[in-house]
Amino acid sequence: MRKIIFAAVAASLMTLASCKNNEGVSNVTYSVPTYSMITNIVDGGEPVIADTLYKFNFDMMAGTATIGSELPLGSNNNISFVTSSIPYTGGIYTFEGKQYEVIDVKSFKAGSASNQESIIDLECQLTQIAYLPPVINGLPRFEYPVDLRYAVMHYNIGEDYRVRTFWKDMTFRGTTTTSYPDKEGVTKNYTNKEVLYRIVMDIKEKEATVILYNVKLAEEMPMTISNIVLEKLPLAFDANGIKIVASEIVPKIYEGGEATPNSKYKFDTFECDILGDLTNATIRYKVAGMYQGQFTGSYLLKLNKETDNK
Repeated sequence: MRKIIFAAVAASLMTLASCKNNEGVSNVTYSVPTYSMITNIVDGGEPVIADTLYKFNFDMMAGTATIGSELPLGSNNNISFVTSSIPYTGGIYTFEGKQYEVIDVKSFKAGSASNQESIIDLECQLTQIAYLPPVINGLPRFEYPVDLRYAVMHYNIGEDYRVRTFWKDMTFRGTTTTSYPDKEGVTKNYTNKEVLYRIVMDIKEKEATVILYNVKLAEEMPMTISNIVLEKLPLAFDANGIKIVASEIVPKIYEGGEATPNSKYKFDTFECDILGDLTNATIRYKVAGMYQGQFTGSYLLKLNKETDNK
């Protein structure tokens, strides 16, 4: 990957939508659906999960943006806000042969909500650079926000509430390390960067489907398995983030659009944690009583703006 532009993104924003008034000031409005995890910092407990629409307005002449939305802080406690004008930066990046846009908006104090509390410590990235899963007949259709833009945000509402955004269908890429005994009983380690982990959440039912793509658990495995599907896993939300914990799972493998249970690769245990800014996952599992797997990775490409400019 090589960054080819890093500047104000007026030109690329113009491709979305624009209008000009008589003074020649250009504005772009853009809405991104996502989910907000709203945690009561003081009381703790289970967070509120809200299907949220964030509305962005960019003043391209001034190089500033405002962000607005409505949120439920709890039962019968809804608020709305529109931030003050905040400077934004962004760029066009090449990734896997295509060009994608990334926009950053940050402010320590971004205005006030309708409950008179301040919006503080706001960091937002609108990004198109998310990992996409392979298309396999029979598996759920991949769902993403409009124009592949993800609103990756976190901010505080006063001193009591922390808000973080996430998407219900995320595909994580990173490094998988598997430990297993060889024929002599000696523990071997196998590292694989080709395995993808897709987490598809049913927010209402609090269930998750986990799909592993390009699976090879050991160097000795004769072939890579295109997909392994774990269905109806318990999904939980707490102050730390998102958690999936399950055991004794007989997975399915899809081929030709048909699903076949495969007890040969039974998952004795499976755990997934999506913590912090909710873009990174840590996954641990044991398969068939012998393969201990561990994965860490992200569903977005993390950009280093210092090194990417070289």
